[in-house]
Amino acid sequence: MSTRQAIYEMLTESTGEHFLDSGGDDGRHWQINQKKTIEDFENEPDIIIEDVETDYPYRVMSLYHHLADNLAYLEDETEYFNEWIEQEGRNNVSYDVEDYLEEFFGYDTKVINTFNDECDLTQTIQFVGGKIFEDNIIALSIHNGADVRGGYTDYRIFRIMDENFYFWHEPSDEIKERIATV
Repeated sequence: MSTRQAIYEMLTESTGEHFLDSGGDDGRHWQINQKKTIEDFENEPDIIIEDVETDYPYRVMSLYHHLADNLAYLEDETEYFNEWIEQEGRNNVSYDVEDYLEEFFGYDTKVINTFNDECDLTQTIQFVGGKIFEDNIIALSIHNGADVRGGYTDYRIFRIMDENFYFWHEPSDEIKERIATV
Protein backbone atom coordinates (compact mmCIF):
# COMPACT_ATOMS: atom_id res chain seq x y z
CA MET A 1 0.00 0.00 0.00
CA SER A 2 1.27 3.44 -0.86
CA THR A 3 1.98 6.09 1.74
CA ARG A 4 -0.73 8.34 0.33
CA GLN A 5 -3.31 5.54 0.48
CA ALA A 6 -2.36 4.71 4.09
CA ILE A 7 -2.72 8.36 5.10
CA TYR A 8 -6.06 8.62 3.29
CA GLU A 9 -7.30 5.51 5.11
CA MET A 10 -6.24 7.02 8.43
CA LEU A 11 -7.94 10.34 7.66
CA THR A 12 -11.21 8.53 6.88
CA GLU A 13 -10.98 5.93 9.67
CA SER A 14 -14.02 6.02 11.92
CA THR A 15 -13.05 6.54 15.51
CA GLY A 16 -16.62 6.12 16.66
CA GLU A 17 -19.07 8.34 18.47
CA HIS A 18 -19.44 9.14 22.13
CA PHE A 19 -22.20 11.17 23.74
CA LEU A 20 -19.64 13.45 25.41
CA ASP A 21 -17.90 14.14 22.07
CA SER A 22 -19.25 17.39 20.64
CA GLY A 23 -19.13 16.24 17.02
CA GLY A 24 -22.85 15.72 16.66
CA ASP A 25 -24.07 13.88 13.59
CA ASP A 26 -21.51 15.27 11.16
CA GLY A 27 -18.80 17.26 12.93
CA ARG A 28 -16.11 14.72 13.68
CA HIS A 29 -13.07 14.77 11.42
CA TRP A 30 -13.70 11.23 10.18
CA GLN A 31 -17.28 12.12 9.26
CA ILE A 32 -16.14 15.16 7.30
CA ASN A 33 -13.20 13.33 5.70
CA GLN A 34 -15.27 10.33 4.61
CA LYS A 35 -17.07 12.66 2.19
CA LYS A 36 -13.76 13.28 0.40
CA THR A 37 -11.94 11.13 -2.11
CA ILE A 38 -8.20 10.73 -2.13
CA GLU A 39 -8.22 13.03 -5.17
CA ASP A 40 -9.96 15.70 -3.08
CA PHE A 41 -7.09 15.54 -0.58
CA GLU A 42 -4.52 15.53 -3.40
CA ASN A 43 -6.09 18.62 -4.97
CA GLU A 44 -6.37 20.71 -1.81
CA PRO A 45 -3.63 23.32 -1.34
CA ASP A 46 -0.77 22.22 0.89
CA ILE A 47 -0.65 25.61 2.63
CA ILE A 48 -3.17 28.43 2.89
CA ILE A 49 -2.18 31.82 4.27
CA GLU A 50 -5.09 33.33 6.20
CA ASP A 51 -5.66 36.97 7.23
CA VAL A 52 -3.18 38.22 4.63
CA GLU A 53 -4.69 41.71 4.80
CA THR A 54 -4.04 42.02 8.54
CA ASP A 55 -0.93 42.49 10.64
CA TYR A 56 -1.22 38.86 11.76
CA PRO A 57 -1.23 36.50 8.78
CA TYR A 58 -0.97 32.83 9.62
CA ARG A 59 -0.73 29.57 7.72
CA VAL A 60 -2.99 26.54 7.72
CA MET A 61 -1.26 23.36 6.57
CA SER A 62 -3.00 20.40 4.98
CA LEU A 63 -2.37 17.41 7.22
CA TYR A 64 -2.66 15.11 4.22
CA HIS A 65 0.08 16.90 2.27
CA HIS A 66 2.25 17.38 5.36
CA LEU A 67 2.27 13.66 6.08
CA ALA A 68 2.45 12.51 2.45
CA ASP A 69 5.39 14.82 1.72
CA ASN A 70 7.43 13.85 4.77
CA LEU A 71 6.68 10.22 5.66
CA ALA A 72 6.93 6.76 4.11
CA TYR A 73 4.45 4.12 5.22
CA LEU A 74 5.99 0.91 6.53
CA GLU A 75 3.25 -1.61 5.82
CA ASP A 76 5.23 -4.69 6.88
CA GLU A 77 6.30 -3.04 10.13
CA THR A 78 2.69 -2.04 10.83
CA GLU A 79 1.63 -5.66 10.28
CA TYR A 80 4.39 -6.87 12.67
CA PHE A 81 3.20 -4.34 15.22
CA ASN A 82 -0.43 -5.50 14.91
CA GLU A 83 0.65 -9.16 15.20
CA TRP A 84 2.67 -8.28 18.31
CA ILE A 85 -0.36 -6.55 19.84
CA GLU A 86 -2.48 -9.64 19.27
CA GLN A 87 0.13 -12.15 20.48
CA GLU A 88 0.99 -10.14 23.58
CA GLY A 89 -2.61 -9.28 24.47
CA ARG A 90 -1.86 -5.58 24.07
CA ASN A 91 -3.84 -2.68 22.63
CA ASN A 92 -3.27 -0.11 19.90
CA VAL A 93 -2.56 2.66 22.43
CA SER A 94 0.44 4.90 23.06
CA TYR A 95 1.94 3.05 26.04
CA ASP A 96 1.90 -0.25 24.15
CA VAL A 97 3.40 1.48 21.10
CA GLU A 98 6.14 2.81 23.39
CA ASP A 99 6.88 -0.74 24.57
CA TYR A 100 7.02 -1.97 20.95
CA LEU A 101 9.42 0.75 19.79
CA GLU A 102 11.60 0.26 22.87
CA GLU A 103 11.72 -3.52 22.43
CA PHE A 104 12.22 -3.74 18.66
CA PHE A 105 14.03 -0.47 17.86
CA GLY A 106 15.81 0.26 21.14
CA TYR A 107 14.23 3.71 21.32
CA ASP A 108 14.03 5.82 24.43
CA THR A 109 10.48 6.77 23.47
CA LYS A 110 8.37 9.85 23.87
CA VAL A 111 4.79 10.61 22.90
CA ILE A 112 4.17 13.88 21.08
CA ASN A 113 0.71 15.33 20.57
CA THR A 114 0.60 18.44 18.36
CA PHE A 115 -2.38 19.75 20.33
CA ASN A 116 -0.03 20.48 23.23
CA ASP A 117 1.88 23.14 21.26
CA GLU A 118 1.24 25.68 18.55
CA CYS A 119 0.18 23.76 15.45
CA ASP A 120 -0.76 24.89 11.94
CA LEU A 121 -1.99 21.48 10.76
CA THR A 122 -5.64 20.99 9.84
CA GLN A 123 -5.89 18.12 12.34
CA THR A 124 -4.07 17.03 15.47
CA ILE A 125 -1.64 14.13 15.29
CA GLN A 126 -0.06 12.07 18.01
CA PHE A 127 3.04 10.01 17.43
CA VAL A 128 5.47 7.90 19.37
CA GLY A 129 9.12 8.01 18.45
CA GLY A 130 12.62 8.23 19.75
CA LYS A 131 15.03 11.14 19.57
CA ILE A 132 13.75 13.98 17.37
CA PHE A 133 15.84 14.53 14.22
CA GLU A 134 17.74 11.30 14.99
CA ASP A 135 15.43 8.26 15.21
CA ASN A 136 13.35 8.18 12.05
CA ILE A 137 10.73 5.48 12.75
CA ILE A 138 7.48 6.64 14.35
CA ALA A 139 4.08 5.22 15.16
CA LEU A 140 1.46 7.74 14.03
CA SER A 141 -2.14 8.27 15.09
CA ILE A 142 -4.47 10.95 13.70
CA HIS A 143 -7.14 12.65 15.77
CA ASN A 144 -10.37 12.01 13.88
CA GLY A 145 -12.88 12.94 16.57
CA ALA A 146 -14.23 16.30 17.65
CA ASP A 147 -12.89 16.45 21.23
CA VAL A 148 -9.10 16.09 21.29
CA ARG A 149 -9.16 13.91 24.42
CA GLY A 150 -10.36 10.95 22.34
CA GLY A 151 -11.11 9.86 18.81
CA TYR A 152 -7.65 8.79 17.62
CA THR A 153 -6.98 6.31 14.83
CA ASP A 154 -5.06 3.10 15.28
CA TYR A 155 -1.30 3.61 15.13
CA ARG A 156 0.59 2.84 11.94
CA ILE A 157 4.34 2.76 11.51
CA PHE A 158 6.11 5.29 9.27
CA ARG A 159 9.64 6.38 8.44
CA ILE A 160 10.34 10.12 8.57
CA MET A 161 11.82 10.99 5.18
CA ASP A 162 12.24 14.73 5.64
CA GLU A 163 12.88 16.82 8.75
CA ASN A 164 10.09 19.19 7.64
CA PHE A 165 7.81 16.66 9.36
CA TYR A 166 8.71 18.42 12.64
CA PHE A 167 7.76 21.89 11.39
CA TRP A 168 4.04 21.91 12.14
CA HIS A 169 4.27 25.38 13.64
CA GLU A 170 7.61 27.09 13.27
CA PRO A 171 7.98 27.26 9.50
CA SER A 172 11.12 26.04 7.78
CA ASP A 173 13.12 28.62 5.79
CA GLU A 174 11.42 27.39 2.59
CA ILE A 175 7.97 28.03 4.07
CA LYS A 176 9.01 31.41 5.48
CA GLU A 177 9.99 32.44 1.96
CA ARG A 178 6.61 31.35 0.61
CA ILE A 179 4.78 33.35 3.30
CA ALA A 180 6.90 36.42 2.60
CA THR A 181 5.90 36.39 -1.06
CA VAL A 182 2.15 36.52 -0.32
